[in-house]
Amino acid sequence: MKYRSILNSVYEKYILRDLSLNPDSVPGNLTLVISESDLLYENGMDKLGIYILWCLELHIKVISIYVDVLDTEENLRSAMMVSLLEPLSLLMEQLPKEIGFEIYNAAGESVKTRSGMNLMVYMAIDFGGRSEITKAVRTILEDVKMKKISPEQIDEKAIESHLMLKHEPDLVIRAGGKHLSDFMIWQSVYSELFFTDVNWSGFRKIDLLRILRDFRKRQRRYGK
Repeated sequence: MKYRSILNSVYEKYILRDLSLNPDSVPGNLTLVISESDLLYENGMDKLGIYILWCLELHIKVISIYVDVLDTEENLRSAMMVSLLEPLSLLMEQLPKEIGFEIYNAAGESVKTRSGMNLMVYMAIDFGGRSEITKAVRTILEDVKMKKISPEQIDEKAIESHLMLKHEPDLVIRAGGKHLSDFMIWQSVYSELFFTDVNWSGFRKIDLLRILRDFRKRQRRYGK
């Protein structure tokens, strides 16, 4: 085990040096999708804080984190979402002040926010892309009703301006999952996707570095 740990440490330094030689190849905008069970079991919440610090160290400017609540019963889903808000808020407040954050609940409402200089973290709990687009369309229809805009003015830019998250991720990581959620489905249409072989509890810095190295080798086509 000690020998393997030494090898991992050496390999980490090798990839870090390789990435540092090509800083423009590191994604400026990174999205992570995890489930509520990832946070509640073992060291899931602590791992999330460590992951954010890794992104800060790697000079990633914007990260989005989506917590997918998998319970199908509405009462259980609601209770789970409420129970996650407080520990996630506490976690973010304990991180260095140079990290800003905004936390959204299941209704897409901002419930906690703080500005930051070097890294901005957007966190959503079970507020997926379909709900986000639906909310945006309703808001636009209200604007039409109030004659703030005309129907002819409704285009992609109008919809994008009403979305909760307006940035587009370069890379979307699904930790230990076989399928993505519908988070940021509008914004991530041209994003690169990566599914990890390890579950969130076993996710290591070396795993993130390997993903970033793989991202650098991909030729992005942006839908072309």
